[in-house]
Amino acid sequence: MNGKAPMRGEETPVRASDWLVRLLDAPGDAGLRRRFDAWLAADPDHRRDWEEMAQTYALLGQVLPAPAAAAPQRTARAHRRLPRRRMRMAGAGLALAAGIALAILPVRLPAWLADQSTGHGQTRQIALADGSRMDLAPQSAADVVIDATGRRIRLIDGRAYFEVVADPARPFVVTAGTATVTVHGTGFEVADTAEGVVVAVRHGRVEVAGGSEPRLLGPGDRLTLGADGDLVQDRLRPDEVAAWTEGQLIVRDRPVARVVDALRPYAPEMILLTDDSLARQPLTGIYDLRRPRAALDAIAAAQGARVIEITPWILLLSKKI
Repeated sequence: MNGKAPMRGEETPVRASDWLVRLLDAPGDAGLRRRFDAWLAADPDHRRDWEEMAQTYALLGQVLPAPAAAAPQRTARAHRRLPRRRMRMAGAGLALAAGIALAILPVRLPAWLADQSTGHGQTRQIALADGSRMDLAPQSAADVVIDATGRRIRLIDGRAYFEVVADPARPFVVTAGTATVTVHGTGFEVADTAEGVVVAVRHGRVEVAGGSEPRLLGPGDRLTLGADGDLVQDRLRPDEVAAWTEGQLIVRDRPVARVVDALRPYAPEMILLTDDSLARQPLTGIYDLRRPRAALDAIAAAQGARVIEITPWILLLSKKI
């Protein structure tokens, strides 16, 4: 023995932050990714460290104060001492960690207590007691009460499509957030999204309450009830309503961030998007939800971007450099 202990950080990183730097430095290194996966699986504490590191960086990104005005020259000199490549890696690491922190947040607690629910990548078609049908998208949950007094659905999370059997004596009522949708016999979708509650009609008529006054929607009408109380109504082709029930994601002039949000529940990998300018770019297209990786590659190609495989289960959508 030469008496010199091996420097573990050189060959096999032992801290989550070290792994992050290594993975960013060599995103195409398959051997490194395998070692990272093995490290992550070797001890539950490793995954906790990884998640805590990601959450910590995300919080720092939110609350770090600006440098003191009294010391701008000192800050600039300190930055100049860092190689440019390291500065870029530090910025990329902060953004990536923030994205991971958001991606690993748990599903809302009520979902697993619901009458009906779906997991990641799972859709379900549910026959209701009155003969109606409810389709649940991935990561969705709903409570169902159908009895002699009425038919009531509470969408707890995600999105659902309904084909409703007419029953004048028992209106079919769906609640989601602050919205209440009342129908008799129709086909419509209700979704609880980052933008608010969205109601869209494939056929028939629905009444939506929750804004200043009830709105009556017909085929192809879509109404978004924003969290701030704003109502936005627009149109789409009736056969595009709930296209996910046919395995399609159809978007017209939607921000890339919203399209990626819609794709995430179907993808086995975490999909990270940390570039704000890319996230805001409009996107139009039809994507196959049954092949989420191919869909993400198509989104990247349409934007002149690329998909970086950080690990086999973490994908980063990034601008080409």
